[in-house]
Amino acid sequence: MQKAIIFILFFLPFLLPGQDKLNMSLLGHWDDPQLPAAGSIRYNDIWGYADCEGREYAIVGSARYIHFFDITDPANIEEAGRFEGSTNSIWRDFKTYGNYAYAVADQGTDGLMVFDLSHLPDSVTLVFQDNATFTRSHNVFIDEPTGRLYLAGSNAISNGVAAYDLSSSPEEPLFLGTRPLPGGYFHDIYVRNHIAYCSHGGNGLWVYDLSDLDDIQVLGNLTSYPEQGYNHASWLNEDGSMLIFADETHGTSLKLADVSDLSNIDILDLFRSELLAPVATNSIPHNPFIRGHYAIVSYYHDGVQVFDLSNPDSVRQAAYYDTYPENQNYSGYQGCWGVYPFLPSGNIIASDISHGLFVLSADSISFEPPPAFEASIEVASGSLDGCEGDTTILAASQEGLQVYEWLLNGEFLASGPELAATQPGSYQLVASNGLCTRASEEITLAFSPLPEAVLPESPFIYCGEAPPAIATSSPGDTYNWFLNGELLEGQQGQSLDITEGGIYQVEVSRNGCSSLSDELEVILGQMPSPLLDIAFPDTYCAGSDVVGINTEGSENQYYTISEANSMAADTFFNNYSITASGSYQIVAYTEYCSLPIEPDLEVVFNEPIVPTIELDVNTLSSSPASAYQWYKDGVEISGATGQSYTAEESGLYSVSTIDANGCAAQSQTILVEVTSGLEVLAGKGIRLYPNPAGDRLFLQASTPPRAIRILSYQGREVVPWQPWETNRSGIDTGTLAPGLYLVQFLFNDGTGSLSIAKQ
Repeated sequence: MQKAIIFILFFLPFLLPGQDKLNMSLLGHWDDPQLPAAGSIRYNDIWGYADCEGREYAIVGSARYIHFFDITDPANIEEAGRFEGSTNSIWRDFKTYGNYAYAVADQGTDGLMVFDLSHLPDSVTLVFQDNATFTRSHNVFIDEPTGRLYLAGSNAISNGVAAYDLSSSPEEPLFLGTRPLPGGYFHDIYVRNHIAYCSHGGNGLWVYDLSDLDDIQVLGNLTSYPEQGYNHASWLNEDGSMLIFADETHGTSLKLADVSDLSNIDILDLFRSELLAPVATNSIPHNPFIRGHYAIVSYYHDGVQVFDLSNPDSVRQAAYYDTYPENQNYSGYQGCWGVYPFLPSGNIIASDISHGLFVLSADSISFEPPPAFEASIEVASGSLDGCEGDTTILAASQEGLQVYEWLLNGEFLASGPELAATQPGSYQLVASNGLCTRASEEITLAFSPLPEAVLPESPFIYCGEAPPAIATSSPGDTYNWFLNGELLEGQQGQSLDITEGGIYQVEVSRNGCSSLSDELEVILGQMPSPLLDIAFPDTYCAGSDVVGINTEGSENQYYTISEANSMAADTFFNNYSITASGSYQIVAYTEYCSLPIEPDLEVVFNEPIVPTIELDVNTLSSSPASAYQWYKDGVEISGATGQSYTAEESGLYSVSTIDANGCAAQSQTILVEVTSGLEVLAGKGIRLYPNPAGDRLFLQASTPPRAIRILSYQGREVVPWQPWETNRSGIDTGTLAPGLYLVQFLFNDGTGSLSIAKQ
C-alpha cells in the first residue's frame, strides 16, 4: 500500500476577500503536485464509499491514476491504493455497487475497470477489466435498485446507450449490448428504477424508460428552456418529483425542474453562484447532486456550492467552500470538478482540478443521516402465538435492501422483504444492502394444533318420526352449533337435537384454537303413502296376459319393481305391466324416503302349448288340446274345429288350439298339395316326420316306394332319386335352406308328392 502524501491547507496567501467559505469548514486535504497532468487537468472526478464498519473512503481520479483514500479521519487522510491508467486522461468517472467500484475514462484504452473494495482499508484489488467491448466512456452510472450499469458518451455506440448487468455477478458484469437513443449522443445520465434522465448536450434533457432495452420508450423531453446551454448532468430528488440539472455553459444558471409529469416538464427556478460578482458574472456549474432538500454542486471556479431547495420557487444559497481561491475570473475550466455528498457522516468530499481532494463539513446544515443498516423483524400481521393454519406476516423493518433471506430453525426458507409464516419454530432474517450483511435476533412462533371438528357424513337423511340427535366425536373445551350459517343460541353441547332440516356445522374450540366442521346437510324426509291398484287377468298365459299395476293418485311418489335376487329394477310413476312369471318386490319412494310393499307379488304365467301337425296324404292331425280351429292360407276354415282335418285342395294349413290352462297357441304352417298323384299314395301308409324337418327327414310307408327324391317348391331337384331302404336312417336335410319342399315317391303304379317345410 502506498503511503499517503498529505497536504493540509489552512490558508492561501492569494485568497480573495469574500471568496473563502460560507457555513462550511475544511476537515482535510490531500494533494500531490508531482502527479502528471493532462494539459491543465491534474485531477478530475470523485466518488465516495463507506464500508460496513463505518469507515469512509474517497475514490479520486487524476490524469494518470485512480486513487482510493481512507478519509475516516479527515485530518489523517491515507491513500489505500492507486491504479495507473493506460494514458493520461482528462476525464475519469466512478460509481460503486455493493463493495465494488466501477471506473471508466474518456481517453486511453481502459474500458470498464472493476475494483474489489471489501478488503479496505488494507488493500484494493482490480478484479475485472473489459476493454474489448469499448475502450472509452465519458461517464458511468449505476441504477442500484435494478443492478444495471450504463455508459454515457462511450465509443461502444456513438449516439446511444451501452449497458451491463451487475445483479447476478457484480465482480464480472454481463454486457447487455448497445441501443440507440432518439436524443442522439448524451453526455451524462441519471437512472432510477429504469427511468433515465439523459443530458443530451445541445439537444437538452430527455427522459426514457429503459426497462426493456429492446423497446426503449421516450417519456418526455425538454429541448427548449431559459438560459439553455450544453445540458451536462442532472440529479433526481428522493421522492422523484424534482430534478436539478446543469448546463455546462458560462453564464448559465442551474435549473430546478418539476418532473412529476414527464410529459410536461416545468422549470421551477433558475439559480446560480457568482462569487466574483459584480466584477465577473460568467460562472459555470458542473455536476449537481441532491441530498434531502439541499443541492450540492461542484461549481468549477466557485468550488463547492450548497443551495436550499425547501422553497422550490425561490432557491437560495446556503453554503459554499471555494476550492480554487486563486480564481480571478470565470474564463476556462478550473476549480472544483466533482463533489460527493452522500457519506453517512454528512461530510462532503470534493475534487479540485488543481488542488486535489477536499474533505469538508457543512457546518450549519444538518443532513438527515441514512438509516442505520440493520436486520430486524416486525410482526406486520398475526401474532407470535397463533393457531395451526394461521398466517403471521413477518416483515423486515428496513426497506430498500438488496437481499432479504428468511431462516427457519437455521435453514433457508424464502427470500423477500416479507414472509408469510405458517410453521412453528425459530425465525431469523439475514439482510444485505449489497455491501454489508446483518442477521436479526431470532423470534419464535408457536402455532398450536387445531382441534378436529368432525360431523357425520353429509347428507344425513332421516325418514320417520322424532329425528335423532347429531353429535361430533371431536373433544373440545366449547362447542358452537350453526344452522344455515346462523349461530344456534344456547346450543353448546357435544350433541344437538334435530328439529328441522338444513345445513349444520359445529365449531370446536380447545386451548384457544377453534375449527369449523364441514357442512352437514340434514334432510328430514317424508315417508311414502303407497296407493296400488293391481288388475289380475282371467288367465295367466305367457305372451298374451299381463298383471297391471296402477298407482295414479300417489302424488310426489314413484316406485321401483324388481324380481327377487335381481340387481336390476324398473322405475315407474303411474302404471306398470308384468308379463313374465316371478316373485316381484315393489318399493315406494318419496324424494328421500322409501317403503317396501309387502308381501312380494307372486306371478306365474303358463306357457301356451304349441300344437304340432302330422300329415297323412292329405289328412292333417293336431296334437291333443282342449279346442281346435284350422286355417287355410291364414283364413279360418268354417266348422273345422276337430283334432283332424282332411284337405280337399292344395294350400298352407295351420291349426290354433286352446290348451287345458286356457292358453291359445298357433301351429306352424305346412304345405298340402292335393294333386292327381294323391290316388297313387292312397292306401300306401305314407308318413313324413318331423314336419317341419330338421337335419334329417324320416319316412314310414306300409307299401314302400321304389325310390324317393326331394324337389324345391319351384320344381328344382335338390335331393336326387334314392332307392328305398327299409332300414335307412332317414334322408339328410341338414344342408337344405329353410323353406317349402316336395317329397316325391316312385311306385310301380305312378308317382305322388307330399309337401314338407324345412326350418
